[in-house]
Amino acid sequence: MSAESVELVTGWFEGFERGEVSPELCDPEIVIRNWEGSPVRGPYRGHQGLRQWWADFADVIEDVHMELKEAIDLDDGRVVTTQHLVGRFRLTGIEVDGPWGSIVTVREGKIVSATGYATPGQAKKAAGLPQPGSAR
Repeated sequence: MSAESVELVTGWFEGFERGEVSPELCDPEIVIRNWEGSPVRGPYRGHQGLRQWWADFADVIEDVHMELKEAIDLDDGRVVTTQHLVGRFRLTGIEVDGPWGSIVTVREGKIVSATGYATPGQAKKAAGLPQPGSAR
């Protein structure tokens, strides 16, 4: 299932790049969460929650462009991702241009959860991946 999980998650993020949320790739009970302090936190539940998450995201960041940079299969249905986000905070006009990470869980061919992290390193650490410079 590992290659299929990465392919599914990659397709999901390709949809985001086109401004689509692709609920057909997600379980009807999907749960989306972001890090403490994120301007779009959640949790968001179900296909309607997925649509609301994307709408809230667009309300906070205008001219958003999100590009998937890396998808690491963990062989247990989880995929750690690194994304690059570019846009502008709508209220302040401050530019956003940087990486963030997530852990996406796939079960029975559908995305069942996605948890965002402020940095790719935080996502990798939460997934139990070795950190650069660690003696694992």
